[in-house]
Amino acid sequence: MKRNKTHQLVLFAMFASLTTVMTLLFRIPIPSAQGYVNIGDTILLLAALILGPAAGFWAGAIGSALADMIAGYAMYIPFTFFVKGLEGLFAGVLYKKTGKIYFAVFIPAIWMTAGYFLTDWFLYGLAAAFAASPMNLLQGIVGAAFAIILYKVLMPILK
Repeated sequence: MKRNKTHQLVLFAMFASLTTVMTLLFRIPIPSAQGYVNIGDTILLLAALILGPAAGFWAGAIGSALADMIAGYAMYIPFTFFVKGLEGLFAGVLYKKTGKIYFAVFIPAIWMTAGYFLTDWFLYGLAAAFAASPMNLLQGIVGAAFAIILYKVLMPILK
């Protein structure tokens, strides 16, 4: 479907907003580190799969950073913008290049885990980074799995 710039901007904003909402609505605190597990990754990955790399980037960067701001994790905002934005961008690029949905969502989940490992190491030290990594990986895997399910449900409707 051909979209004009206004339509595309509205879709990007909708996915960024949904990323924020899903990040804040379903939060499980990580007891051994700062932050929480959420399913915002599902929406940013879905944006990347449906609309492409740019939508994945902006939904991830803006939607997730806004969730950090609202939730009181201001120290994470610049890191989240970068980590989640690239997660969405990578998903969109990988899906566009390979057409392999599993590859396109699980590789970015590993990137997100690595990105937050580096973030937590920088902010809190190596022990905190190791402590948070399993939950970040779980979040990435769950987000990827839900994105695949939603994509398979929505694509017949959207075509």
